[in-house]
Amino acid sequence: MKKAMVLFIFGLLAARASAVQLYEAFAYPPASSLATSTNGQGGWILTAGTSPTIQAGSLSTPGLAPPSDGNSLVFGGVQMEVRHALTNLLGGEQPGAYMYSLAFKVTNLGTMTTNGDFIAAFSQSTLTSAYGGLLYLRKDISSTPNGYNLGVAKTSGVGGDVEWDTNVYLVGETNFVVCRYATPGQGDVSYLWINPDPSTYGVADANRPAPTLTATAGTDALTGVGQFLLHQVSASEGPGGIVVDQIRVEGIWPSVTPIPLSITNAITDGTNLFLSWGGFQSVYLQQTTSLTPPVTWSNLNGGSFSSGNNNGSIRNYTVTNATGDPVPKFFRLHAWYAE
Repeated sequence: MKKAMVLFIFGLLAARASAVQLYEAFAYPPASSLATSTNGQGGWILTAGTSPTIQAGSLSTPGLAPPSDGNSLVFGGVQMEVRHALTNLLGGEQPGAYMYSLAFKVTNLGTMTTNGDFIAAFSQSTLTSAYGGLLYLRKDISSTPNGYNLGVAKTSGVGGDVEWDTNVYLVGETNFVVCRYATPGQGDVSYLWINPDPSTYGVADANRPAPTLTATAGTDALTGVGQFLLHQVSASEGPGGIVVDQIRVEGIWPSVTPIPLSITNAITDGTNLFLSWGGFQSVYLQQTTSLTPPVTWSNLNGGSFSSGNNNGSIRNYTVTNATGDPVPKFFRLHAWYAE
């Protein structure tokens, strides 16, 4: 009896959302503009000011999978806003909790004041000035040379006060942040994690670390989330130069802080191949019968998350009659599925 050849490819490519999803490594030509008002690379749309540009090279966040990828995005010193629609698996805009993570490096404070403004947020699909889960930057209020502060606000609505971190961050440093935003009735709060300990990457959502900052104030105008955006309102209300990279949007902590996963296999009942893997992020198990380009992968679970659990129990899948099938099988774990 000829046994099937099995190859495991451990390809954790990006984060995958329980409600929405986005992974952006800006793998576009260096020196090109990201977007225009009618179209843009990777689905980005310019909604105000001057488009940011692509810069060769990527920011690195050690411990993530992958730690770096593609190129990076540069903006600063002028008005700018670009938006990206989110793929909503539940249909339309939904209430609930949404998370984004990103790496960034301020390269120049420029004329930014101690008032500052936000550089990233969520919004609804209809173009408005209502935002949620706002990541703020300002020039350091204690006048540290080349220093700035980070903050978070729940809402851009009335009374949406910014909660500021007391630490000072410096030009030239790479930072990694995670922001969690919950719509009204679903928690109605925003959390910000600033450079969380890498040992917490990939842990179950219930075990995520305590946030650095918590913002609860303000009248929240968002009833759902349909877009992620990057933003600068003017030269004085944002940095003179900033690099942004590795944007992930999902619904749970482990999927915006993904780590490498491992997979094990065993023959059961003499014929079946039992595959299992740990980790808590949302993944697909995919299969192909050839690695000759162009490779076509298919989901073994019919297009749903394995085990039907987005919150991180051990996943598994059984390939029936594996030893009796002479066709080679190649498998991978794939954490981004928006093709």
